[in-house]
Amino acid sequence: MENKIKQLRITSGLTQRELSERAGINIRQIQKYEVGDPEIGKVSLKISVALADALGVKDLRELLNKSDNV
Repeated sequence: MENKIKQLRITSGLTQRELSERAGINIRQIQKYEVGDPEIGKVSLKISVALADALGVKDLRELLNKSDNV
């Protein structure tokens, strides 16, 4: 999911700070998600939905799918 978040953020033209503000998630968490920090554990459904909304993702599977073959 981490690479997908970064890919979608860049495609959306958002900075990490803008995504953080839109999703209501601390910027440090956004940074950890994007690099795949193993200490963050699994992303909760609530955070996944907030990220999807902030990135304009209509189908949550697009965000959660690890492959590029959505």
